Order: sequence, then C-alpha cells, then structure tokens
Amino acid sequence: DISNDLKNVTGSDSLIKSKNLIENWARKKLLFEKSKLNLSISTQEELDVLVDNYKYDLFAATYKELILKNQIDTIIEFNEIKDYYDQNINNFKLNEDIFKIRYIYISSENKNLNIVKKKLVRFEKDDLFFLDSLSYQYIEFNFNDSTWINKNEFINSLKIEKEFNFKNINLVKKFFQFKNKNDIFMLFIDDHLRVSEVPPLDYVFNTIKNIVFNRRKLEFIKDFEKDILQDAIQENRFEVYN
Repeated sequence: DISNDLKNVTGSDSLIKSKNLIENWARKKLLFEKSKLNLSISTQEELDVLVDNYKYDLFAATYKELILKNQIDTIIEFNEIKDYYDQNINNFKLNEDIFKIRYIYISSENKNLNIVKKKLVRFEKDDLFFLDSLSYQYIEFNFNDSTWINKNEFINSLKIEKEFNFKNINLVKKFFQFKNKNDIFMLFIDDHLRVSEVPPLDYVFNTIKNIVFNRRKLEFIKDFEKDILQDAIQENRFEVYN
C-alpha cells in the first residue's frame, strides 16, 4: 500500500524517497491499466488462472509451514541416524579425501622446536597442556584433530612453499616438517580417508540428520493432506464420484 510506504519514509532525503515511491507506484498502476487494454481476453484469462494458482499455492505452502513448525517432532534420535547410515552406507562413499590434522606454524629460530615437535607427535594430555602454554610463540596453530576436514580445507591449512605429496602410500599417523625461509610448519596427520572410502558416521552425521528430518516432513505433509481430505468428506464439504 503506497500510503503505508509513505508513512515509513523518514530522514533528510524523505522528499526524494517519497517522490520515487510515488513514481514507482504510478508506473506499475499505469502499466497494469495499459496491459488490461492491450492484452487479449484469452491472455488475461490465462494470467488470471496463473495468479489464482499462485495465490492458492502461496497460502497452502505458508499454512503447511505453520503446521510443520507447530506440530512436527523436530527431535532426531541418534538411533534413527545410525540406522539410516548402516542401511545406506555405500551411498556415502567419499568423493574427496578427508583428514584429521593438528599443526604448528612457528619461527625457525624458536628455542623449543625439538620439544614442540615431540609433544605435537605424542599429543597426550600433558603434551597438549604444554603446547597450549607456548601458543603465544606460534604464528598459527591447530590442535583440533577430532574434526574431519576435506582436501581443500587441508590444503588451505598448509603453510608450506612447495606442493604437498598426496601420493604418499599411507598418511595416517605421520609427521611432516617443512622448512620455509624464516619459519617451520609442523604437521601431524592423525587420520586420513581417500576417495571412494566410506566416511565415519560423525563426518556425515549432520547430512543424515537433515535427510531423516526432510523425510519426516514429507511423510507428515502427506498424512496432513490426506487427513484434510478425509475430514472434508466426513463433513460433506467434499464428495468423491466414482
């Protein structure tokens, strides 16, 4: 509504904004009137059908979203996700390598290089505490080796001047050290899975959770629409002719 739009116009440039709103409103109205005069009756009837269909679809979709929001059970149990994973495990084969890594990017003149390397490889609780205590000395670091990352994320994590060799036969539980001009990049690959291997559940957990929920939504809407039809038949608001 143009009057409501004009009420919301404030500020030093309100006159310009008001003028633009009025001109846009007038342009739309004039174009609509011109179209009614120049389009054939059959074309206008076709457009009216499209508008009505869109209105029905828009109202129905909005209502279904409201019902979904208020009535569907949004809690996805772990067992549901695990069952789906077990039943469809071959559908989750990787299309790229994934990794679990930890690393430290540090100056080559740092006096703690040897002990830092040892702690990064062993990485027991006391080692992590020690490494954390020196974190102010690092250029960059990552100790979150419990999260899987894809190949692109892995490459972006590397602070090395040469290309990493992915053709290494086995990258699991391997330590790598790269010497740059003024710094050293220490990398430990805790785990690695290659293309076509099946990822662990935790890597696809959220994907499966969304799949299970979307299936639940489809079933809910299907039953909801069926119930609406049955209610209308019972209340004599709709009749099926055979």
